[in-house]
Formats: sequence, structure tokens, C-alpha cells
Amino acid sequence: ANPKIKDADGNEVTSNSFNVTRTYINITGNISHNIAFRITPDITRETENVSAATSIAGNYVFRLKYGFVQFNLDDYMNPGRTGSWVRLGVQQTPFVDYMEGIYRYRFQGTVFEEREGFLSSSDIGASFHYNFSNNYGEVHTGFYNGEFYTKPEANDQKSFQIRGSVRPVPMHPMLRGL
Repeated sequence: ANPKIKDADGNEVTSNSFNVTRTYINITGNISHNIAFRITPDITRETENVSAATSIAGNYVFRLKYGFVQFNLDDYMNPGRTGSWVRLGVQQTPFVDYMEGIYRYRFQGTVFEEREGFLSSSDIGASFHYNFSNNYGEVHTGFYNGEFYTKPEANDQKSFQIRGSVRPVPMHPMLRGL
């Protein structure tokens, strides 16, 4: 039995609809060998904190999920190896970005930490990523506004996040994923 809802006229009906809850359009590019950018609008349906009487109730709204400039440091910090950079702007946070790269069924929903409101996949700030030589690991650290990309800054509190990975035997055929 499907639950009943009220339609625009106040009649009780069974909901039957096709809903697009989220849409992303990635715009990425390189300004030069050392400078890259990403702009990703997050288009979502407005369903919270809006009364049915307002003009935006149920409409799709635009907000910025990612909008950053990245300065690649590979030529200076890790010659011959890619993945070291500094980012400024609205960007991925260290832990959620890492988990989304592992979580192969991302299309089914957000990772647990984001779904439960502990962390966000994106926030405004500055971050640094460094890959250790010979694929022994990486570290990603950042200083963020702490309110997530979905909310405006509410106070003077900030968020410092760090995530590191160590691969003790990166070239062993069976243990490289350890």
C-alpha cells in the first residue's frame, strides 16, 4: 500500500511520479600545465524549508558544488609523479572524496558520513594533496569554512581535515592494495 499524499488542491492521492533529485554538469579544464580548474553546478529540487505557497516550492535550484582553481605541484615536489597540488575554492573534502573513489556504487546514494551529516563531500577552503614517491601513499589536508557547500557561513568556526594513506608494499602483486 502506497502512502497517500495531498495534491495542490488538497485532495488525497497516491503519489506516482518520476523525480530527478539531482543533476551535475562538470566543467573542467587546464589554463596551463600547472593551473587547472573545475566548476560543477549542483541542480536539485527545492523541498525543504519552503512553504507550498512560495514560487520556488518544488522547483529546481542551482548551487555550486565545486568551483576551484588547482595549482599542480608535480614539477616542483614530485618530478615524474602526478597528484600533488594545492586547491582554492569550493572543493572536495579529504575523507569523503577518498571514500567516494572506493565506493563503487556511488550512484545509489551518498557515503554514510555524508548521509548522516557528519561530513560533507564539498566545502569552501584551501587544501593540499601530496603523493609519496614510489606509490607508498598520500596525504590530503585542508582548511574549510565548516558549514558544507549547501549552507552559507554561519559563524567564525572553521574545519581542519586531514586524511592519509600508507601502502607498505605498493609494488607487490597481491599486497599492493593493503
